[in-house]
Amino acid sequence: MTPSPSALASKAAAVAAELTEWWAQECTDWDAVVAGADQSSLPGGLDLWDGMPKVDSKAVARTSPIFERHFGIPLNVKLIRPGGYGSIDDVIADIVPKMEAAAKYPGEKAGE
Repeated sequence: MTPSPSALASKAAAVAAELTEWWAQECTDWDAVVAGADQSSLPGGLDLWDGMPKVDSKAVARTSPIFERHFGIPLNVKLIRPGGYGSIDDVIADIVPKMEAAAKYPGEKAGE
């Protein structure tokens, strides 16, 4: 049975909230690793880290359980923007609608 549009909208809001919480924890963990470090002494040097996305595509792939919990289907990693995202809001704006569409038609490859 396909979920109603209002049920999906409610689930999308819950996914967005949980992604925001997840990212706050993810940032805290990373910040703790590099806190007080001279950024130029980080592995790869400053040039490497300046060009990195704020939210790496591999990190986004680890959020699959969040989508499965709310939409009943795992995150289709083919929907993740290659190269990552500029912010968690960017992730939410891109991935949540795609996964919401995929949840409407769970047997199909929506959004690809």
